[in-house]
Amino acid sequence: MAQRLPVGHVTAGTALTIAGWALRAVGVVLFIGAFVLSRDNLSFWLDNPDLGWPTAILIKIATAVVGGVVFEVGHLTAVWGKRFRTRPVDSFDALPGTRYVLYLRSFHTDTALATPPDLPGNPVGSLLSRRGLTREEHLIRYFGAYGNVVAIGRPGERAPQLGAQRGYVTDSDWQTTVTKLIRDAHLVVLSATPTPGTIWEFVESLRTIESPQRLVLLLPDNPTDYTAFRTAVTAEYTTRAKPADPPLPPLPDYTALPPDPDSNHPVRALITFDNDWQPTLTRFYPIAKNDAGTIWQRDRLAEHQLNQALAGQKQLAPIHRPTP
Repeated sequence: MAQRLPVGHVTAGTALTIAGWALRAVGVVLFIGAFVLSRDNLSFWLDNPDLGWPTAILIKIATAVVGGVVFEVGHLTAVWGKRFRTRPVDSFDALPGTRYVLYLRSFHTDTALATPPDLPGNPVGSLLSRRGLTREEHLIRYFGAYGNVVAIGRPGERAPQLGAQRGYVTDSDWQTTVTKLIRDAHLVVLSATPTPGTIWEFVESLRTIESPQRLVLLLPDNPTDYTAFRTAVTAEYTTRAKPADPPLPPLPDYTALPPDPDSNHPVRALITFDNDWQPTLTRFYPIAKNDAGTIWQRDRLAEHQLNQALAGQKQLAPIHRPTP
């Protein structure tokens, strides 16, 4: 159940959203106008019949740049507006018995995924197809097909990040809450970063999760971080494992992808497990700009690739636990 929002949050969120979309509209008009307006148009509007081509080109470039900046400011403003209008989870206690996906990650990952994704293809088509979504929202959209995606929010943040629905717990009981959430989750999606909290959550997932197929491990862009994650997991598991726990699964090697300055896939690589904890590594190569000229096309291609990689998870039955 979601919390009711304070009136101040609703008011601020609505105002920021309206302002953000207004700025985005102005940015689009300026950006497209820079390509559409001819030298004769500029001469007429500037009342300068002797306007030369060099000056006209500089004006068109400046207009396009200003339009892009205004659009980005509008995008960020709209994102903050949406954050203020987002309702956090009132209590995680109401989740058992419902179908939900638990998203586990470092809070540092929140910062990295709070930005919009890179634009594919031609600039005009990409600009018009952007929907104001952050990287996390693009990521969570794919896992939303498995259930309501929830996560523990960063303590003290002014408004929830966009993407997974946040709930908040005190520092003293977060591990108890995570253990309960892992046990009843239809799917656990964990971002593999070498931070103490994430290491603890992965090991706890190995020891607590209902079945290995319900765990999906998202790998970082940097293979060095993944190597540090594997090393830390081994040490943590050795310390915490009990005789009844399954053996630590052999996490596969992960080599660097080819150079990719335009990272345009919501997931770079992931690991799934079969019922015997044997892992399968799937890497997603960048989607070529010729294959995805707009964000809509890119999303469809990425969704198709993820559906293939998670075909086994699509077949998972709901969790049914006896009523106490």
